[in-house]
Amino acid sequence: MDNKPASPDLHTGPGAPYDQAPCGLVCIDAEQRVVHINRTLIQWLGLDPTRFAQGRPASSTDFLSLVGLVDAHSRALLGSHLALLARGGLGSTLELDVAGPQGKVFRCEFGMEPVLGDGGRFLGASAVVLDATERSRSEQQVAELKRELEQRVTRRTNQLVAANRDIDVFSHSVSHDLRAPLRHISSFVSLAQERIGPNGDSQLLQYQASIAKSGKRMSLMIEGLLEYARMGRVSLARQQVPLSPLVQGVVRHLQAENPARSIEWVIDDDLPQVRGDAILLAEMLRNLLQNAVNFSRTRTPARIEVGQWTDSSGERVVFVRDNGVGFDLEHAPNLFALFQRQHHSMDYEGIGTGLALAQRIVERHGGRIWCEAASSAGCTFAISLPAQVIDPESEFGRLPS
Repeated sequence: MDNKPASPDLHTGPGAPYDQAPCGLVCIDAEQRVVHINRTLIQWLGLDPTRFAQGRPASSTDFLSLVGLVDAHSRALLGSHLALLARGGLGSTLELDVAGPQGKVFRCEFGMEPVLGDGGRFLGASAVVLDATERSRSEQQVAELKRELEQRVTRRTNQLVAANRDIDVFSHSVSHDLRAPLRHISSFVSLAQERIGPNGDSQLLQYQASIAKSGKRMSLMIEGLLEYARMGRVSLARQQVPLSPLVQGVVRHLQAENPARSIEWVIDDDLPQVRGDAILLAEMLRNLLQNAVNFSRTRTPARIEVGQWTDSSGERVVFVRDNGVGFDLEHAPNLFALFQRQHHSMDYEGIGTGLALAQRIVERHGGRIWCEAASSAGCTFAISLPAQVIDPESEFGRLPS
């Protein structure tokens, strides 16, 4: 090995500010040999100061060998950084674990800049060396906490998926089993009414009519509960779904069901295309539009609009807006809860399942739904659906059977 110090062309001359700088300073040539090094870095790494004269090594010294790094990976890493600088690349940061005194290991951060000679000839690199040990340790702790949090979220999500599945199975089972006794009640009420006849005890006939009405409502609620449970169990048939023709189809059905209504329909012909289950998405839109039809029946003409806006993140949001009676959001904390109604059933038909079903379908597609409303000023339901379907079970792993 050549015993002469490396070329002085790289050396700018150490002095008091250079040696006493609060950070390490080192300069190496294109062959990875130390040209000069400041006293701070010599002391920091526990190097023998007698091996250096005014920051210059007494003999040609390979930098990585000087700091105890003899592995091929570290040499290749430093070599690639020097090669990048030699090709005219901008200054870069290199991190290496370097052994210090008393067995301490430092995570050194080298901020490297090229040193150029006449004509832009690459001579080597100068580096500011910082102790990144604490920062690296903090990053590792944060990464570990993040992994732990992700594991906890995965466990909780799997538990939630399992709980929802159990609830769906229970709801379906109970609802299905309630059908038979309810049919018996309705049948015997009808038989009793026929037995008494239209001229029978008026009070008794009123009781029977009330029982029959309640039985019909309970039957509708059971059907709604079964449908709600089914929405959580049915598999999504994923495909690209253009929303505009889907909305147009739902509107045509509603127009046929309400021929006497005067409704102004305003439909955006350029609604976004999403990936999801066309049948379920149509059901979601039908529930929202049916809700708009119901609560705008006191308006002449009623106006129902389906459009879109782009939020601050660039996401396209679809909305359903009506000029109906609206409601006060402060008094509707459970707007999307099953069987929750914001108006009396005597004034507006329905059993309170439409919005709950719409929310469940949107959530099955990994989206979100919310409402903006004001009392007596109509309401707007906004739906954000991702371009790709997010299935909780596929996102977090299926539960073991």
